[in-house]
Amino acid sequence: MQSKQIVTIAICALSATAIGGVYLWMDNGSKESVESQIVPPVAPPPIAMATGPETTDQIETERRTPQGNRQGGNNRFGMSSEDMAARLAQFDADGDGILSEEEREAMMRSFREQMLARLDTDGDGRVSRDERRAAGRERFEQSERGQELMRQFDADGDGVLNEAEQAAMDAHMAEQREAQREERRAQDLERYDLDGDGELSREERSIQQDERQSQRDGFMEGLTNEFDRDGDGQLSIEESQNAFDTMRTRREIDQFVQSYDSNGDGSISAADFESFLNDYSNQSPSADFNRDGVIDADDISAYRDMMNLSQNRP
Repeated sequence: MQSKQIVTIAICALSATAIGGVYLWMDNGSKESVESQIVPPVAPPPIAMATGPETTDQIETERRTPQGNRQGGNNRFGMSSEDMAARLAQFDADGDGILSEEEREAMMRSFREQMLARLDTDGDGRVSRDERRAAGRERFEQSERGQELMRQFDADGDGVLNEAEQAAMDAHMAEQREAQREERRAQDLERYDLDGDGELSREERSIQQDERQSQRDGFMEGLTNEFDRDGDGQLSIEESQNAFDTMRTRREIDQFVQSYDSNGDGSISAADFESFLNDYSNQSPSADFNRDGVIDADDISAYRDMMNLSQNRP
């Protein structure tokens, strides 16, 4: 359906966020997901990684605390809703506010070419495993969470991870990834292991894939139904921008609640605010709400803004 294709435009344009992704077609025809490398600046001086074996993955699945700073309408990755709309409009050749199939394909070709130019360091026309790892490593080192984690393992505080410190951090990351893989596997077995043999058969995996596809289709349909203001069954560029803003805000609220809901009731209450103020008084790192490296009144203001926003969820 065209409506789903148009919604997909918004999803693709949000590749810098947690929504969607950009795919690079490799020489062998395989498809590899590559996330955007747009990352926020980190206020404290960056900690350098010691030269040594590369980490094999990023700690993308670890919880990240919201910045609490919405200046300029930017999300944590530096893309504003205006940026997203501009990226869509760039490929709207006929100016009708809707991306046709041809315009959508032109946009995706451009995105793939840009990502290839950025990641293909040896110029052979493909992104190798090593190039993907190098890009992921650089992205992690520059990320807010990466800097936070590296400071955590910088035992001697010299701003550089030596081999022992880096090994400790790598072990921590590997442990986290393995725990999350096991958790996902247990969840899949509980839901799809119909014969109870502890493994997913081909038939059971087919059921799993069908259900996930159905969930994706439902998401796309729901997105169109919610943001298709003119009722034409399609999301225009303006409607996609509205969807971008709303979904970004909802995600920030969800992360905020997940991080600061001290009593586990699924919302931010006066008791949670008191808990935050206690952390603030103790100069706890969690009180650096806006992630500027300084715990001051700006953090309280940013926290209150997010608290109010969470109570008026769009």
